[in-house]
Amino acid sequence: MAIDIEATAKYPLASDDWIKTVGIGGVLTLFSFLLVPVLFVYGYLVRVLRAGMRDSPEPPTFDDWGSLLREGVVAFVVIFVYQLIPLIVFAVTVGGSLAAVATGSRTGASLGLVGLLGGVTVSSLLALVFGYFGLVGLANFAREGTLGSAFDVAVIRDVALSREYAIPWLYGVGFVFVAGVLTSVLNVVPIVGAIVGVFVIFYAQICAFKLWGMGFSAATDVGSTPGTGTTVTA
Repeated sequence: MAIDIEATAKYPLASDDWIKTVGIGGVLTLFSFLLVPVLFVYGYLVRVLRAGMRDSPEPPTFDDWGSLLREGVVAFVVIFVYQLIPLIVFAVTVGGSLAAVATGSRTGASLGLVGLLGGVTVSSLLALVFGYFGLVGLANFAREGTLGSAFDVAVIRDVALSREYAIPWLYGVGFVFVAGVLTSVLNVVPIVGAIVGVFVIFYAQICAFKLWGMGFSAATDVGSTPGTGTTVTA
């Protein structure tokens, strides 16, 4: 699958309502600490995945908020389940390391520091791996509209191990990485820079999720007939 980086970078601008869409998404992301706003963002990104599968020329808009919330909740559950093992590893290793440091001995402090660094490293790697497979599960949910489809081992294995998906995934990660770098630069300006950076990240997520949807479609070769995803069932 050929990837047009310039076209992808301009994808969020393809709609006449792009300012409204990016504005709403940025504001919701800004208040994601309240949880409910981020559920709407998750729901929207599921729509972007679906639009990518269809190679839609325009990004979706924020409408039908009930459907957005429902799909956002499911997306949250899917992401959480896939990250359970990394979270458990992080809790056990970091918790054990802090307990060792709390003994007050030099040996305990040394072992605790090594365990802490090792635990953070291992859990971060696991989060990346499970996040990769979890994104495939989320894409399958976007296609099928059922929670169970997010854990369809056969589909997830075949897509995740395919070149057709892996390459667009890397490009999508590149978009998010560049946005992260830009955000770091913007953070030089107190408060305002951080706020603008949130909108930059959301913009990059639209680009990335479009690519990931396209990659999923290419890997499954069923891009012409994805499910609507409007009905969420178990």
